[in-house]
Amino acid sequence: MCFISPGRKWGLEKNLLAVFRFYSWIIGTMDPGWGRMAVLLCLVMTASLISAVDVSKEGALIKALTTGYNPMIRPSNASNPAVVVALGLAMTEIAELHEKTEIFESGAFLRHLWADYRLSWEPSKYGGIITVHIPAASVWKPDIVLINSADTVTEKQDPLVIVFHTGTVFYSPKMRLRAPCSLDLTKFPFDEQICKLTFGSWTYDNSNINLTHFAFGENGLDIADLRVNREWSVTESLATRSDKEFQYATNKYPLIEFSFRLQRNPTYYRHVFILPAVLLAILVPFQFILPPDSKERMILGGVLMLGIILLLIMLQDFLPEAHPTIPTLASYYSVTLIWIALSMIASIWVINTQSRGPRGRRVPELMRQCILRGLRRLVCLGDDAYFPLNEIDTLSMKSLDIPAVEPIVKSDISGNQSKLEKDVEEILRHVQTMIICTKTAQARKEVQNEWKEVAVVLDRVLCFLFGATFLLYTFVLLV
Repeated sequence: MCFISPGRKWGLEKNLLAVFRFYSWIIGTMDPGWGRMAVLLCLVMTASLISAVDVSKEGALIKALTTGYNPMIRPSNASNPAVVVALGLAMTEIAELHEKTEIFESGAFLRHLWADYRLSWEPSKYGGIITVHIPAASVWKPDIVLINSADTVTEKQDPLVIVFHTGTVFYSPKMRLRAPCSLDLTKFPFDEQICKLTFGSWTYDNSNINLTHFAFGENGLDIADLRVNREWSVTESLATRSDKEFQYATNKYPLIEFSFRLQRNPTYYRHVFILPAVLLAILVPFQFILPPDSKERMILGGVLMLGIILLLIMLQDFLPEAHPTIPTLASYYSVTLIWIALSMIASIWVINTQSRGPRGRRVPELMRQCILRGLRRLVCLGDDAYFPLNEIDTLSMKSLDIPAVEPIVKSDISGNQSKLEKDVEEILRHVQTMIICTKTAQARKEVQNEWKEVAVVLDRVLCFLFGATFLLYTFVLLV
């Protein structure tokens, strides 16, 4: 039977070597099977005894520390009137950067470290215990809050505080931080934003609390455990300390500001906002390749305009209202919308130009020389089999409207003509009328064709003009 008294001189907490010697003596004097069982039983009892001793000593230590302790009194003395509080921020996630409301939402552990002389002890008096965990409500804590919080109450999980035997207190609550962040959306979606979290005491000035940077990380800022965000990545972080002066206070208030430079991942926005706009804009020059008398070219222009308006509405729902900076992408949408409207006006002008032919007006000589003989080759239409009419070739519509028919057969006798002569004369008159009508229709057709050629050349010129302009403003605004 194994019986170990905690009050013996070679007690477990003072001399574990004697315990192991006792186990060896048991193994040597007893049967091997029973000896192993006895050793196992003694090990279990020893572990329980050590745990009971440790728990009793830790309980006695916590009771000694909290007895007569007032958590409302600041741990200061004559030599150190201002409590030095080391402040650090361990970022765990970037939850969201709301563009509509301009709110930066994140999760982090706010690390505090300060010295409280009332919570110190001698480890030798309490079994070598050097740290204890105490509820945060039982000790004094600095009232560090998020100064630029967007909420009236910051969501916080209050953990235990770790107290060291030197009186140093470590407190690290997990917080849900929401702070305003002024956005510069000029380069959206290839933008970078700078968001700041400012911490400080709500009531204590620098005569009561002195804020310093936490020793861990870069000036107390730790992003090693930051969870990867699909939209935003931290490219640069900075922690700075400052003192702010208020009009109602005589002393300054210490502040620590944590700044984050966030870079957006543009993959999603490139496919949703940029690619459709570029495809719609590139279709604008191609509507001038359609025939001038085609009704589909005006329908195409209207569809393109509706598509750009839809993209503008989507972008407006995504971005904040009445923002001082206009995204370059929104400017691209506006330029494309104006360009589509101008292309529809140009199409109406070309259609009107083509319709001048049926009204019997021939192409002016200056337009004929500039467009049909000059621009025609420049816009790659020189191999066409059509040749513009000369001044002699163009027939006058007015001279052909009233044909003059002279009688071909006349009678020498003053009497009535014979029936045969009258029939021949009537037939010849009808034949001559048909010839004149045919020539008139042919002349009108030639004039119409000439105006159509003018419209085709104008369409090709406008196609090149709108295409070059599309490449220019796309390169300037998006590249």
